[in-house]
Amino acid sequence: MLSTIRFVAHHPVLRIYALLMFTISCAGGAIQPYASLIAIDTLHMSGQAFALTMFLSTVASVAFGVTIGIVADFAGNRRRLMAMLALIGVLGTGLVWLVPTVPMLAISMILILPFANLHPLVFAGTRMEVSDMEPSKAASVNAVVRTTMSASWVVIPVAVAFFLQKGGFGVMTVWLIAALLFAVGVVLVLVFMPQAVRAGAAPGGLGTFVAALKELAHAAIFLRLLAIALILSGEWLNGYVQALIIKTVLGGSLADAGFMASGVALMEIPFMLVWAAGLPRLGAVWTIIAGSVIYAAYLVCLGSATAVWQVHALIPLAGAGAASLLSVPLSYFQDLFPGRPGLGTSLSPIEGFIGTGAAAGIFAVSTHFTTYQATTYVAAAVTLVAALLLIAAERLVPLRSA
Repeated sequence: MLSTIRFVAHHPVLRIYALLMFTISCAGGAIQPYASLIAIDTLHMSGQAFALTMFLSTVASVAFGVTIGIVADFAGNRRRLMAMLALIGVLGTGLVWLVPTVPMLAISMILILPFANLHPLVFAGTRMEVSDMEPSKAASVNAVVRTTMSASWVVIPVAVAFFLQKGGFGVMTVWLIAALLFAVGVVLVLVFMPQAVRAGAAPGGLGTFVAALKELAHAAIFLRLLAIALILSGEWLNGYVQALIIKTVLGGSLADAGFMASGVALMEIPFMLVWAAGLPRLGAVWTIIAGSVIYAAYLVCLGSATAVWQVHALIPLAGAGAASLLSVPLSYFQDLFPGRPGLGTSLSPIEGFIGTGAAAGIFAVSTHFTTYQATTYVAAAVTLVAALLLIAAERLVPLRSA
């Protein structure tokens, strides 16, 4: 694993991709924890309007994520495209800071910031840079670059909270912080990224784009996508119930919930590197299956906890399972389309959309009939059934029929 980390650190393009991923993820991490507080408490947006804004923002993000993932396969100059998207991020966040109103917030989140998503380009570009490697080793490189996203969520929420509190700044300052981070991304791309970046190999044009969309809809691909999305829905559902269990069921505090979230994010980083080291032996599918089983075990233990300290004791187990589920599916998707990593990457936003929708539905139905802790049992069952679905799809539905 250390050799893979050294390879990324010394590769002129991959090193900038990793730094860019960290920086742009920090921009998102500066805003997201405060999004509802800013919208509802500071700008006095109604709860219904905020929910609608976030839903439309998600839809726009999915549409653009799929589009930019496909375009990455035949983009001739990704440096210029990345710089443009980072500049859009500066614009979207800077406008909210300069004009802190409900209409500007809605415009930015629905019509501007979804187009500042550089992650598909980074992931596709990373895979292109290691296209000469064996798929399992290339997946390990992907996983190393992916750890920088988790690292950003360990660092930036605490740093921003400390900065706001000690500096006496208002919460709207997070938009300025995000704008500055996007600006750093622009500098990284235009100043430090080498000119020798591998361009997309696929032929471009509208016909190629439409054909790619059709490939995503094939039954063999969609079945695998659905299985991964349902596996990830357990992780999303945990995000809904974890703090509720700690605070309302076990009598803990918000600080206890925050410690749990930060602790798991911190543990994800070393475990992502461990999973990446094991990828050449296990392969992407069995790494995901192993992570699913571990995460399901964590969910069952969370549902059985009777004290806050027992939940905190689950941090290593949660980190181990989440690390696999957050870092490996991307490589699995890219392996479905050899030579076209952008097309595989475009499955990630669709997976996120399906997974969050499934988690929301399970949460609504399960909590109507039972408790928050019992809901974790449902989440564990869905995770395991989805893992079996993935195994069945791999064995019974060959990709050549796609």
